[in-house]
Amino acid sequence: MTSPELRQKIEQQLAQLPPEQLSLVSDFLDSLQSKSTKSIISQRPLRRLAPIKRGTKAGELLKFAGSWQGNDLEDCLRLVKETRSKAQF
Repeated sequence: MTSPELRQKIEQQLAQLPPEQLSLVSDFLDSLQSKSTKSIISQRPLRRLAPIKRGTKAGELLKFAGSWQGNDLEDCLRLVKETRSKAQF
C-alpha cells in the first residue's frame, strides 16, 4: 500500500470514530511523536542485565523497579477500567 493510499485509509477510519476513540488516537500519535523526538535526542545504548534467577525474593526484584514517567497515568487507568472484563472462574 502506498503512502497516499494509507493516508486515505486512515482518514476514512478516523471519520468513523466516536470522539472518545479519536481522543485515544490523538494520545497515541502524541506518544509516537514524543518517542521519536526522545530517541533522536538521546540514543542510549541498552545495558545488559543479569538474568533473574528462580526463587528470587520480591525484595531482590525491587532493584529492577522504576517509577512512572510521563503524564498519561490517568488516561492509562481510564483505559484499563473501560476495557477490562470480569474475571471468570
